[in-house]
Amino acid sequence: MNHRALSFLFRSGSFASLALLAAFCGCGGESKNLVVVPEGSTLLGDPASPTSTVAPADAPKTDVAADVETLEIGGRQVAVGPKRALFNGENLDGWTNETGGAPGSGWRVEDGLLRMVDPANGGDLLTKERFANYVFSFEWRFGRACNSGVKYKIEQPNGKGWVGLEYQIQDDANVEDGKIAKRRVASLFDVFPASETKSAASFPAPTDDAPSGEFRKGKIIVFENNVEHWLDGERVLAFTVGDDAWAAAKAESKYKKQATFGTAASSPILLQEHDYPIDFRNVEIQELKAL
Repeated sequence: MNHRALSFLFRSGSFASLALLAAFCGCGGESKNLVVVPEGSTLLGDPASPTSTVAPADAPKTDVAADVETLEIGGRQVAVGPKRALFNGENLDGWTNETGGAPGSGWRVEDGLLRMVDPANGGDLLTKERFANYVFSFEWRFGRACNSGVKYKIEQPNGKGWVGLEYQIQDDANVEDGKIAKRRVASLFDVFPASETKSAASFPAPTDDAPSGEFRKGKIIVFENNVEHWLDGERVLAFTVGDDAWAAAKAESKYKKQATFGTAASSPILLQEHDYPIDFRNVEIQELKAL
Protein backbone atom coordinates (compact mmCIF):
# COMPACT_ATOMS: atom_id res chain seq x y z
CA MET A 1 0.00 0.00 0.00
CA ASN A 2 1.48 3.39 -0.88
CA HIS A 3 1.38 6.56 1.21
CA ARG A 4 -1.46 8.18 -0.79
CA ALA A 5 -3.73 5.22 0.00
CA LEU A 6 -2.80 5.41 3.67
CA SER A 7 -3.56 9.12 3.75
CA PHE A 8 -6.98 8.49 2.19
CA LEU A 9 -7.81 5.76 4.74
CA PHE A 10 -6.90 8.03 7.61
CA ARG A 11 -8.99 10.93 6.32
CA SER A 12 -12.05 8.70 5.78
CA GLY A 13 -12.39 8.32 9.56
CA SER A 14 -14.26 4.99 9.36
CA PHE A 15 -13.67 2.30 11.95
CA ALA A 16 -12.87 -0.22 9.23
CA SER A 17 -10.38 2.14 7.67
CA LEU A 18 -8.71 2.83 10.98
CA ALA A 19 -8.58 -0.85 11.81
CA LEU A 20 -7.01 -1.56 8.48
CA LEU A 21 -4.52 1.21 9.08
CA ALA A 22 -3.65 -0.15 12.50
CA ALA A 23 -3.21 -3.62 11.07
CA PHE A 24 -0.96 -2.24 8.38
CA CYS A 25 1.17 -0.36 10.88
CA GLY A 26 1.60 -3.54 12.88
CA CYS A 27 3.10 -5.45 10.03
CA GLY A 28 6.70 -5.33 8.86
CA GLY A 29 8.14 -3.68 5.80
CA GLU A 30 8.38 -0.02 4.91
CA SER A 31 5.48 1.03 7.16
CA LYS A 32 7.87 1.63 10.07
CA ASN A 33 8.52 5.11 8.69
CA LEU A 34 4.84 5.96 8.26
CA VAL A 35 3.88 9.53 9.14
CA VAL A 36 0.17 10.13 9.88
CA VAL A 37 -1.00 13.32 8.16
CA PRO A 38 -4.01 15.26 9.49
CA GLU A 39 -6.97 15.89 7.24
CA GLY A 40 -6.42 18.76 4.83
CA SER A 41 -2.63 18.45 4.94
CA THR A 42 -0.32 17.20 2.21
CA LEU A 43 2.51 14.78 2.43
CA LEU A 44 5.91 16.43 2.18
CA GLY A 45 7.68 15.34 -0.97
CA ASP A 46 4.49 14.13 -2.65
CA PRO A 47 5.18 14.93 -6.30
CA ALA A 48 1.45 15.46 -6.86
CA SER A 49 1.20 18.02 -4.08
CA PRO A 50 1.38 21.67 -5.20
CA THR A 51 2.71 22.68 -1.78
CA SER A 52 5.60 20.23 -1.61
CA THR A 53 8.56 21.73 0.28
CA VAL A 54 11.22 19.26 -0.77
CA ALA A 55 13.98 21.06 -2.69
CA PRO A 56 15.17 19.49 -5.93
CA ALA A 57 18.46 17.64 -5.78
CA ASP A 58 20.19 20.24 -7.92
CA ALA A 59 18.97 23.27 -5.93
CA PRO A 60 21.74 25.84 -5.37
CA LYS A 61 23.29 25.87 -1.90
CA THR A 62 24.55 28.81 0.12
CA ASP A 63 26.91 29.13 3.05
CA VAL A 64 25.26 32.34 4.25
CA ALA A 65 22.85 31.93 7.15
CA ALA A 66 19.44 33.50 6.68
CA ASP A 67 20.00 35.97 9.53
CA VAL A 68 23.40 37.23 8.33
CA GLU A 69 23.29 40.82 7.08
CA THR A 70 24.97 41.46 3.74
CA LEU A 71 25.70 44.52 1.64
CA GLU A 72 27.09 45.21 -1.80
CA ILE A 73 30.16 47.36 -2.22
CA GLY A 74 32.30 47.63 -5.30
CA GLY A 75 30.04 45.14 -7.04
CA ARG A 76 30.67 42.44 -4.42
CA GLN A 77 28.45 40.97 -1.75
CA VAL A 78 30.00 40.97 1.72
CA ALA A 79 28.84 39.72 5.10
CA VAL A 80 28.37 42.31 7.84
CA GLY A 81 29.44 41.33 11.34
CA PRO A 82 27.67 42.30 14.57
CA LYS A 83 27.80 45.90 15.71
CA ARG A 84 30.39 46.61 18.39
CA ALA A 85 30.86 49.81 20.38
CA LEU A 86 34.32 51.40 20.19
CA PHE A 87 33.33 54.02 22.76
CA ASN A 88 31.66 52.60 25.86
CA GLY A 89 30.17 55.88 27.12
CA GLU A 90 32.08 55.62 30.41
CA ASN A 91 35.80 56.05 29.74
CA LEU A 92 38.45 56.13 27.00
CA ASP A 93 39.42 52.47 27.19
CA GLY A 94 40.45 51.33 23.72
CA TRP A 95 41.77 54.74 22.65
CA THR A 96 45.25 56.30 22.51
CA ASN A 97 46.97 59.50 21.53
CA GLU A 98 49.03 59.79 18.34
CA THR A 99 52.04 58.00 19.84
CA GLY A 100 50.18 55.17 21.56
CA GLY A 101 50.02 56.79 24.98
CA ALA A 102 47.11 58.00 27.08
CA PRO A 103 44.62 60.31 25.32
CA GLY A 104 45.13 64.02 25.86
CA SER A 105 43.29 65.54 28.82
CA GLY A 106 41.24 67.67 26.45
CA TRP A 107 39.23 64.55 25.55
CA ARG A 108 36.65 63.80 28.22
CA VAL A 109 33.66 61.55 28.77
CA GLU A 110 30.66 63.54 29.97
CA ASP A 111 27.00 62.51 30.02
CA GLY A 112 27.84 59.47 27.90
CA LEU A 113 29.46 61.63 25.21
CA LEU A 114 33.01 61.55 23.88
CA ARG A 115 33.91 65.22 24.01
CA MET A 116 36.80 67.36 22.86
CA VAL A 117 36.47 70.21 25.36
CA ASP A 118 40.01 71.62 25.54
CA PRO A 119 41.82 71.71 22.18
CA ALA A 120 44.95 73.16 23.79
CA ASN A 121 45.39 69.82 25.57
CA GLY A 122 43.81 67.58 22.99
CA GLY A 123 45.63 65.94 20.13
CA ASP A 124 44.12 63.35 17.86
CA LEU A 125 42.39 60.29 19.31
CA LEU A 126 43.07 56.86 17.78
CA THR A 127 41.63 53.39 18.27
CA LYS A 128 44.08 50.90 19.77
CA GLU A 129 42.80 48.32 17.30
CA ARG A 130 43.56 48.30 13.61
CA PHE A 131 40.79 47.60 11.11
CA ALA A 132 40.80 46.50 7.47
CA ASN A 133 37.24 45.96 6.16
CA TYR A 134 34.39 47.50 8.10
CA VAL A 135 31.40 49.76 8.55
CA PHE A 136 32.35 52.56 10.94
CA SER A 137 29.40 54.60 12.19
CA PHE A 138 29.38 57.64 14.45
CA GLU A 139 27.37 60.71 15.39
CA TRP A 140 28.65 64.22 16.05
CA ARG A 141 27.66 67.77 16.84
CA PHE A 142 29.82 70.86 16.89
CA GLY A 143 29.85 74.60 17.49
CA ARG A 144 30.32 77.58 15.22
CA ALA A 145 33.20 77.36 12.68
CA CYS A 146 34.25 73.90 13.84
CA ASN A 147 36.66 71.92 11.67
CA SER A 148 37.28 68.25 12.45
CA GLY A 149 37.18 64.86 10.77
CA VAL A 150 37.52 61.10 10.90
CA LYS A 151 40.68 59.66 9.35
CA TYR A 152 41.05 56.05 8.21
CA LYS A 153 43.36 53.95 6.03
CA ILE A 154 46.08 56.01 7.66
CA GLU A 155 49.85 55.61 7.87
CA GLN A 156 52.91 57.38 9.23
CA PRO A 157 54.93 58.04 6.07
CA ASN A 158 57.78 59.69 7.97
CA GLY A 159 57.48 57.68 11.15
CA LYS A 160 55.45 60.42 12.81
CA GLY A 161 52.10 62.05 12.18
CA TRP A 162 49.17 60.16 10.71
CA VAL A 163 48.12 60.77 7.11
CA GLY A 164 45.30 59.10 5.23
CA LEU A 165 41.74 59.38 4.00
CA GLU A 166 39.54 61.85 5.86
CA TYR A 167 35.78 62.06 6.21
CA GLN A 168 35.44 65.81 6.60
CA ILE A 169 33.46 67.26 9.50
CA GLN A 170 33.00 71.02 9.62
CA ASP A 171 30.63 73.94 9.85
CA ASP A 172 30.52 74.64 6.11
CA ALA A 173 28.62 77.89 6.55
CA ASN A 174 31.26 79.52 8.72
CA VAL A 175 34.65 78.32 7.44
CA GLU A 176 36.55 79.15 4.27
CA ASP A 177 36.83 75.48 3.30
CA GLY A 178 33.05 75.41 3.16
CA LYS A 179 33.31 77.26 -0.15
CA ILE A 180 35.31 74.41 -1.71
CA ALA A 181 33.17 71.42 -2.75
CA LYS A 182 35.78 68.75 -2.04
CA ARG A 183 36.37 70.12 1.44
CA ARG A 184 32.77 70.28 2.59
CA VAL A 185 31.16 68.03 5.19
CA ALA A 186 31.25 64.27 4.41
CA SER A 187 33.62 64.77 1.47
CA LEU A 188 36.88 62.86 1.14
CA PHE A 189 38.90 65.87 2.21
CA ASP A 190 40.54 67.63 -0.75
CA VAL A 191 40.01 64.67 -3.09
CA PHE A 192 36.33 63.92 -3.81
CA PRO A 193 33.27 66.08 -3.01
CA ALA A 194 30.22 64.63 -1.29
CA SER A 195 26.82 65.10 -2.88
CA GLU A 196 24.21 67.26 -1.17
CA THR A 197 21.82 65.50 1.20
CA LYS A 198 18.09 65.92 1.55
CA SER A 199 18.56 66.41 5.28
CA ALA A 200 21.01 69.32 4.99
CA ALA A 201 18.34 71.96 5.55
CA SER A 202 17.35 70.38 8.88
CA PHE A 203 20.82 71.04 10.28
CA PRO A 204 21.21 74.82 10.36
CA ALA A 205 24.62 76.33 11.02
CA PRO A 206 25.43 76.58 14.75
CA THR A 207 25.50 80.02 16.34
CA ASP A 208 27.35 79.14 19.56
CA ASP A 209 30.98 78.17 19.91
CA ALA A 210 30.12 75.21 22.14
CA PRO A 211 28.65 72.06 20.55
CA SER A 212 24.86 71.98 20.81
CA GLY A 213 21.71 70.97 18.97
CA GLU A 214 21.01 67.80 17.04
CA PHE A 215 23.60 65.16 16.20
CA ARG A 216 24.43 64.29 12.63
CA LYS A 217 25.06 60.70 11.56
CA GLY A 218 28.15 59.64 9.67
CA LYS A 219 29.17 56.27 8.25
CA ILE A 220 32.27 55.06 6.45
CA ILE A 221 32.29 51.72 4.64
CA VAL A 222 35.62 50.22 3.64
CA PHE A 223 36.09 46.95 1.80
CA GLU A 224 39.55 46.51 0.31
CA ASN A 225 39.94 49.52 -2.03
CA ASN A 226 36.24 50.35 -2.21
CA VAL A 227 34.97 53.13 0.03
CA GLU A 228 31.65 54.83 0.72
CA HIS A 229 30.74 57.91 2.78
CA TRP A 230 27.24 58.24 4.23
CA LEU A 231 25.61 61.24 5.88
CA ASP A 232 22.32 61.19 7.77
CA GLY A 233 21.28 57.90 6.19
CA GLU A 234 22.20 58.84 2.60
CA ARG A 235 25.17 57.64 0.59
CA VAL A 236 26.93 60.79 -0.54
CA LEU A 237 30.17 59.43 -1.99
CA ALA A 238 31.59 56.19 -3.40
CA PHE A 239 35.07 55.70 -4.85
CA THR A 240 37.79 53.12 -5.46
CA VAL A 241 41.34 53.77 -4.33
CA GLY A 242 43.69 53.23 -7.26
CA ASP A 243 41.34 53.52 -10.25
CA ASP A 244 41.57 56.19 -12.94
CA ALA A 245 39.18 58.60 -11.22
CA TRP A 246 41.19 58.24 -8.03
CA ALA A 247 44.48 58.92 -9.79
CA ALA A 248 43.13 62.05 -11.46
CA ALA A 249 41.58 63.45 -8.28
CA LYS A 250 44.63 62.67 -6.14
CA ALA A 251 46.87 64.43 -8.68
CA GLU A 252 44.87 67.62 -8.06
CA SER A 253 44.95 67.31 -4.27
CA LYS A 254 47.36 68.21 -1.49
CA TYR A 255 48.32 64.51 -1.36
CA LYS A 256 49.66 64.30 -4.92
CA LYS A 257 53.23 63.65 -3.76
CA GLN A 258 52.31 60.96 -1.24
CA ALA A 259 52.72 57.77 -3.24
CA THR A 260 51.00 55.46 -0.75
CA PHE A 261 48.17 57.79 0.25
CA GLY A 262 45.02 55.81 1.06
CA THR A 263 46.54 52.40 0.37
CA ALA A 264 46.99 51.13 3.94
CA ALA A 265 45.44 47.65 4.14
CA SER A 266 44.64 48.12 7.83
CA SER A 267 45.07 50.92 10.32
CA PRO A 268 43.64 52.60 13.39
CA ILE A 269 40.70 54.96 12.99
CA LEU A 270 41.37 58.53 14.09
CA LEU A 271 39.11 61.26 15.50
CA GLN A 272 40.69 64.57 14.68
CA GLU A 273 41.30 67.38 17.14
CA HIS A 274 41.58 70.50 15.02
CA ASP A 275 41.44 73.40 17.50
CA TYR A 276 37.67 73.23 18.06
CA PRO A 277 35.33 71.55 20.54
CA ILE A 278 33.25 68.67 19.22
CA ASP A 279 31.06 65.90 20.66
CA PHE A 280 30.87 62.30 19.45
CA ARG A 281 28.57 59.45 20.42
CA ASN A 282 27.46 56.00 19.16
CA VAL A 283 30.93 55.27 17.83
CA GLU A 284 30.56 51.72 16.50
CA ILE A 285 32.08 49.25 14.07
CA GLN A 286 30.95 46.20 12.11
CA GLU A 287 33.63 44.16 10.41
CA LEU A 288 33.11 42.90 6.85
CA LYS A 289 34.02 39.56 5.28
CA ALA A 290 33.94 38.46 1.67
CA LEU A 291 31.31 35.87 0.73
